[in-house]
Amino acid sequence: HFHPPGGLGVRVDSGAYAGYTIPPYYDSLIGKLIVHARNRNECLMRLKRALGEFVVDGIETTIPLFSSLIQEPDIVDGHYDIHWLEDHLAPNGQR
Repeated sequence: HFHPPGGLGVRVDSGAYAGYTIPPYYDSLIGKLIVHARNRNECLMRLKRALGEFVVDGIETTIPLFSSLIQEPDIVDGHYDIHWLEDHLAPNGQR
């Protein structure tokens, strides 16, 4: 089952569609969610809604990861760099 989100400021780039069968040796990028808005807060709100509406059954996705990340104060406030995720995922915040 594949049900992408939609609405104002929400776009999904994907070759998948409802009824599409993902081959066993698939490219890990099944789709890309793009969200835009007038400001960061609006964008994060749209992203939260879009991630909640996005349904991809049958494979693991990064939807839960991104849903969790947009709840993180550092991400919400824009206080992160290219090492943030690996630091965040490391035990006790150690690299």
